[in-house]
Parts: sequence; C-alpha cells; structure tokens
Amino acid sequence: MLKFAIKKFNLFSARVGNEIVGVEFDDTSLSLVHAIGHAHKTEVVGLFSQSIANLSDNDIQAMLRSSVDELKAKNPIVIDVIPSHLVITKNIEIPSCDPKEIREIINLQAGRHTPYSREEIIVDYIEIGTFRKSYTKILLVIVSRAVVKRHCEIIEKAGLKLEKVLFVPEGLAWYVFRILKLESEEAPASVLHIGEVFTDFMIISKNRPFFLRSIPIGAQQLAGERDKYLVKFAEEVKKSFEAYQAEDIERPPDRIIITGALEEINNPQELLNDMLPFPIRVVPYCNSMLISAEALNVARTSKRLSFLGAIASIVAAGELKVDLLPDEIKLRKALQERGNDLIKTGIFVLLAFVLVFSILISKIYFKGIYLKRINEKYQPLSLQVKELEKHLARISMIKYYLDSRGYALEVLAELYITVSQELELGDIRFDNEGKFSLRGTAESMSSVFSFVDNLEKSRYFKEVKTKYTAKRRDGTRDVTDFEIAVLLEK
Repeated sequence: MLKFAIKKFNLFSARVGNEIVGVEFDDTSLSLVHAIGHAHKTEVVGLFSQSIANLSDNDIQAMLRSSVDELKAKNPIVIDVIPSHLVITKNIEIPSCDPKEIREIINLQAGRHTPYSREEIIVDYIEIGTFRKSYTKILLVIVSRAVVKRHCEIIEKAGLKLEKVLFVPEGLAWYVFRILKLESEEAPASVLHIGEVFTDFMIISKNRPFFLRSIPIGAQQLAGERDKYLVKFAEEVKKSFEAYQAEDIERPPDRIIITGALEEINNPQELLNDMLPFPIRVVPYCNSMLISAEALNVARTSKRLSFLGAIASIVAAGELKVDLLPDEIKLRKALQERGNDLIKTGIFVLLAFVLVFSILISKIYFKGIYLKRINEKYQPLSLQVKELEKHLARISMIKYYLDSRGYALEVLAELYITVSQELELGDIRFDNEGKFSLRGTAESMSSVFSFVDNLEKSRYFKEVKTKYTAKRRDGTRDVTDFEIAVLLEK
C-alpha cells in the first residue's frame, strides 16, 4: 500500500528511462542515491555512502566520479540536496500577499536574519499561510553561498550535470505527507528524522515544513552511548516544541513521527513517551520505498546513516518549491539552453534549406532533361521554322508599307481642309520622327486659335502647341505671324 503511494505521486512517471542521482554531503560523509524513472514509478536501484572527513575537494570529486561509475549511472540528472544543519531557517511575517512583492521584500531584508551580508547568502522561502488578509507567514531558508558554490564546483568538476539544489526538510515533509496519507489531517504533525550526526525536528502540515530545528545528536550518539545521549535528545526535542509554541506559528501538533536511521536504535520513543503528551509512531523508511534488493541491502548495512533525505528529495523534486541553485548558475543554464535551442533552430533551418534546394535542383534537372528531349525531337523542324520566320518578316515589312502608303497625302489633305481662308501657310516642315512645324500669317489672333483647335480635333495630329504669335503691320492692315508645332498620330 505504501509503495503504491510512491508510484501515484511520482515526479518522473512520464520520464521513462531517466536516471537521477541524488548527492548529499557535508564535512563528514558523502551519500548517493541512484534512481531510475519507469512508467508510473521511480525505483531506487543503488545507494552509496562513504566518510569524507579530512579529504580535500579534489579527493571528494574523484570519489564522487568513481561512485557514480560504480552505481552504473550513465549521463544522469544530478540533484544536490542540502542537509538542514547547513541551512538557517527563520519564521517571519511579510506584509504582502503578492508573490512578487514577497520575493522583493525577502531579497531586501534577508541579510538582517543572518550574520552574513546579502551577497554571501542564497535565499528562498516556503509559504506557510496568510493571516489578517494582508500578511503572509513564511519559512525563510538561508544558506551560505560559499557552501552551495563548493557543492556545485565539486559536482561539476566530477563531470556531472547539476540540475537542482534542494532543501532536505522539504523533501522529508513530502515523504511523510504522501506516504503516511496525512492529506485529510488538519492538525500539524511533528517529525524527527534521525541522521548519522544530526536529527531534523520538523513541524509539518499540508505537505510543507512550518518549523525546523536541527538537533546535534544523531544515530551515531544514540546507538553508541544510548544512556548518555537519550536524555539529552529528549530534552532537545522538548526545547524544540517549546520554541515552536513560543513563535505561535500554528496550532500544536497532535503526533510525533520518528524515521531515519533506526536500525541500531531500540525503542527511540521510550523516553519521549514520558516527556511529551503525544502519540509516537516509528516509521522505518526502507519498508515504504520502492527500492531494489541491492539498494535495500546497502541501506540496512549502513545502519547509522539515513538515505531518506536524498531519496525523498529526488522522488519529489518536481513538487518542491525551494531551489538553492545560485543565480549565476541558473543564468548560465538558461543561456546554455537558449544556445542549444538556437543550434537546434539553425540545424532545422539548414535542413529545410537543403531540402528546398534539393527539390529545386531536382526540378531543374528533370526540366533540363525534358527540354533536351524536346530539342532533340523538334531539331529537324528548326531549319523550316527559321525559313518561315524570314518569310514572315518580309510579309510584315510589305504589309507595313502597304498600310502606310498614301498616308502623307491624307495628312496634307487633312491640313488643307483644316486651314481656313483667313490663314496663309508660308512654311511647312516635316521630319522622320513625325514632327510638323507650321509657319504662316493670319488676319487675326482668333483665327490662329481656331486653327489650333481644329488641329487638336483631327485624328491625324496630336500635341498641338503654339510656339509663338506676333502682330505686325502689313500695308494698311494688321496681321499675326505664328508658328505651330504638331506631332503626327501614327
């Protein structure tokens, strides 16, 4: 039943065959989770853990590369998970309900909640809820930029492609919420995730952690010196409850869920039952995960180490809100993706061009072949066609001559009809371009204008223009000399 829940809410259900490697490490140990996305499920197929105390970053890179090879992961998606003891969390109230305004306020005020400057930290948040209609409660998540940058450099120098940097408590909250089916529960629940050296105390509700406190006691202390540390552990848990109630974040939890590295810790709820008035439930995570026999054997062999944080984070990666990947790496990835898109677009354009060019070349080739066949077929007729063209040219010339014969006489006849008794033409000039120049004398200026109007109305003349008119005395009468330019209508 619990395994079915993993399948149902699997992030990678549609990404069949994808390999995911979750990497979790601090100054003492390195843990890897290798998972493969199948249809409707993600299966954990490999686990790895190793102490890295006193190792240099170069040694850690080499170990990370060799361990990924040992897990037989080929070109996996890598997700770095940051444990809670490397992160600072604060419960604060923001006077806004707009996500953009909340983000801006957090970016401006985040430095006030840490001893670091704003440039030295990476900030994200988990929204808890709204109250008073205009305020938003959030869990502020702050991590040192140097820590994340170191993780990113180690992973990338190991030759792996980093996809996200996730916050372990958010993945744990998803695990408890989904696997234990707390969707219908209104009251928050308290979760104790026991790791190797640290224990995560969380208050969760509706798939989100509301409150977080890291307790510096883990399976190594509780299993090694149980009597010494169990009392301290119970006191720290009690202090965590008191701190949660003092901040008045939400209603008190109604249960405690203990999970993580429980193999060597017998009855961890024994002392807590006496100190806390809540029902306690112990949940071994190995029994509620879809995990291969080989990976299960590694998990049970590593009795003081919990792989739950990394497993839950990579399985729920698509539903988690917090991403602590530095902005410069996000920008670099965005530019790389854009560059890849441009390359793909260029390849598609080139292929389309080659395809169109090939189609055109093929058409030209086949048209050329067709033309060659036509030329070969009609080659005997070409000499006859040339002879016919010569005869046609001669016929056209004769037809033109016949059509234009007598045209000059028609023009002169039209000019004779147009000239009135009041005009005397003294000079008529004509050239091959069809230009007429008429000079003469008229008894009055009106006669000249009337002559021009008659010429314009004739079908033989066009563009009739009066070049000049001049009055003079001829004996006892006044006459007008004129010159008219005319074009023949062809």
